[in-house]
Amino acid sequence: MPTAMVAAPPPRHRPPRSWSRRLFATITAAIVATGCFVATTSTPAAAREGLIDQARFRAQTALLGADCKQYLTGPSFQAPDDRDPQQVAGRVPIVSAPVPAGQPAGAIASSPLFRGVRGTISVHPNFFASDPGLPVSPTAAFAPSADQQRTIAILHEIGHLTGREGDHNQDLPRQFEYNATILNLCLARPAVPGPRITGFFCSADELYGHPFNCDLYWEDGTDPDEVQVSSNGSQARRYNDYAHNYVSISGRCDPYQDTYVSISVFDANGRRADATQSGFCPRD
Repeated sequence: MPTAMVAAPPPRHRPPRSWSRRLFATITAAIVATGCFVATTSTPAAAREGLIDQARFRAQTALLGADCKQYLTGPSFQAPDDRDPQQVAGRVPIVSAPVPAGQPAGAIASSPLFRGVRGTISVHPNFFASDPGLPVSPTAAFAPSADQQRTIAILHEIGHLTGREGDHNQDLPRQFEYNATILNLCLARPAVPGPRITGFFCSADELYGHPFNCDLYWEDGTDPDEVQVSSNGSQARRYNDYAHNYVSISGRCDPYQDTYVSISVFDANGRRADATQSGFCPRD
């Protein structure tokens, strides 16, 4: 779980520069893996550099969004470049380093508070794990992938450097909510594919009038769904169970021509999937 050392709230007015440097140099904030898992496998240096560069690029891309940039912008007492998350993201070094003394063994990343473009983000062994274990609160819109966790970790530390987020080492719910807010404001929800028909089956009985029944199943797509049905059969009826992506269609076969049932599944974005069944009715 992420922790950081306890820090006094930032002053309302910018303190003298020499005092400020002494204070900020002694305070760091860290984000740690859930359960304090400590990665033990070594990652080659070239691979580490690649993951760092990728996470920085994705963080810079995320900060092009107005909501993300506004959320991570520091307070007005910071110098303009120091409070600007885009400046910080592009200028601070991001280095691979052991977990610093005094920080939890499972730390993913750490940085000095309020240092702005003069700071450094240190990423630790868990940052390079196949699952860094970054914790988010239940308010997160989705579960982040490993790459997204690394991006959130960098954005998390940028917020400490700009002064947007102070020390929250002793407030675990606050840390989880901070990560979730970054996810919700800065990362795009994974694209949901359009609706896909997974099953469409029709059969008819040999009884008088040849009643038939069709079962339709689908998945994916964005709710709410809509299903349109057309058929040349008679006495057509349907049962909708949209909550479970299921529709049942029943009716009687056309005695004079091949009976068909055609369906179209639409999602909330207007995407559709189509299917047709025929040849299932007996011919007199």
